[in-house]
Amino acid sequence: MEPSNAHATAPGTAAPPELRTCFKDALASWASGVSVVTTRLGDLVYGLTVSSFTSLSMEPPLVLVCLANTNRMPGMIRESRRFAISLLSSEQNAASTYFARSGREPTSGFPEIGEERTNAGMPAVKDAAAFLCCDLFNEMVVGDHTIIVGRVVEAVARHDREPLLYYRRQYRVLGSDGASR
Repeated sequence: MEPSNAHATAPGTAAPPELRTCFKDALASWASGVSVVTTRLGDLVYGLTVSSFTSLSMEPPLVLVCLANTNRMPGMIRESRRFAISLLSSEQNAASTYFARSGREPTSGFPEIGEERTNAGMPAVKDAAAFLCCDLFNEMVVGDHTIIVGRVVEAVARHDREPLLYYRRQYRVLGSDGASR
């Protein structure tokens, strides 16, 4: 039995607005950690909260992020050839919200949030649960996004911090029993 809000589209045609809405609703049912991608180009840094981040390969160590083509981040990474990914801790929903705001310009730092630098000089969110510093390995434009593949050159994990989660358009944290609260 098909759900009443199910929609389909023919290959090669634009998705109707109803399908786009149901698509977003369906993806909101996928709980994920919250990550921020950052890069530095000259004296300017820029960061962006991303919902599409995943590990890709252990040998070589690769990760990927998907970035909207309309955002400045794919071009900045392409030019700098390096970026960092901060995996936010349960206390960092303000950092996620800050980096999700549209219309921000590259700046000399992130004083509102706090930053630290990787060994390679890439900005990372201060006190994140973990961060990865990556060299640009590959990129591919698919639809309205660019898939950025990074080769991990540095990884830091802080085991004393719980992850920030995002589920059904709300921040969540793990409870002591493993459930979100």
